[in-house]
Amino acid sequence: MSDNGPYTQPPQYPGGEGNNSGGQPPYGGYGDPNAAAQYPGGYNPASGGQPGFGPQGPYGAGPQPGPGFQQPHDQQMFQGGGGGGQPPYPGGTPGYPPPKKSSAGLWIVIGGGAVILVLVVAVVVMLLRTGGGTPTTPTSPEETAPQADPSAEQPEGGEGAPKGEAPYALPEDACKVLTETQASEYGSSDAGSKNLSDSRSSCNWSLSGEDRSYGTLSVEYQTPYAGSDSIEGAKTDYKDAVESATDTDNSYTKIKILNEEEVDLGNEATLVFSEQKGVSTQSVAELLVRQDNININIRYTMSGNVLEENPPAPLKYSDVEELVPEIGKLAVDHVGAS
Repeated sequence: MSDNGPYTQPPQYPGGEGNNSGGQPPYGGYGDPNAAAQYPGGYNPASGGQPGFGPQGPYGAGPQPGPGFQQPHDQQMFQGGGGGGQPPYPGGTPGYPPPKKSSAGLWIVIGGGAVILVLVVAVVVMLLRTGGGTPTTPTSPEETAPQADPSAEQPEGGEGAPKGEAPYALPEDACKVLTETQASEYGSSDAGSKNLSDSRSSCNWSLSGEDRSYGTLSVEYQTPYAGSDSIEGAKTDYKDAVESATDTDNSYTKIKILNEEEVDLGNEATLVFSEQKGVSTQSVAELLVRQDNININIRYTMSGNVLEENPPAPLKYSDVEELVPEIGKLAVDHVGAS
């Protein structure tokens, strides 16, 4: 304990260099690394917890550093040769190197161009494969011939083949057997008049011929009375139709059979050509066809000049020998079509 009581003495600077006044440095702890730190109000934990008191009279305004005071080494390094106390940093905020330009945009452009190039190449390859890039083999005349249009008008004569399998239903519209062009070639100027019942379907056309002749064309489909799908019943009906067409014992008209022959059409067919004399003299060609359970009756008639008295029959067998079977083929083609 010092002579001044329980108060600690101010720390002395090492070596006592230039410090004859015994003053304290402005900051605690710089004089001696082992000396205790200074605290406000004179409090010192090393004094045993005694409260500190302000400076006593003998000390006056407190110790001041003497003229020979030497700054600590770590403060001298910031003095810059004794002036100002500014740190040795360059003036202003240190600059940063300029940012590097990103190459992401360039890579995006390159990638997009590559994708477009690949697509263009793919399109060119496809065009070459489907177009003229590949050699084509010569085609035969059958392959280069135009294909038939199913919706086009059926050529005259037809094929004489039904559609589908038996038994067949009655065609709903028998007038579809002939197109308007075909009907006109046979001498008709109308679209035909159709009739439909449970067992019959028919169509009738009016005809105009040479030398003021006139006539009719009819196509009739019939199913058996015993049963619409009965083939045996259709055979019986066909036999009866042939007998009726060749029956000359008719009290109303005089019938003269000129020709009767079988025709290669359907399951069986017969063409009967005759002259029938009533009010006028008619040429009558009647074609009877059986196709499975369907019987077809095609009747083509023509009368002489209406202005003449007792005109002769206008047709010969050669006039109907091919014409009527052609209509028969068209009628068979229509079986099973609707």
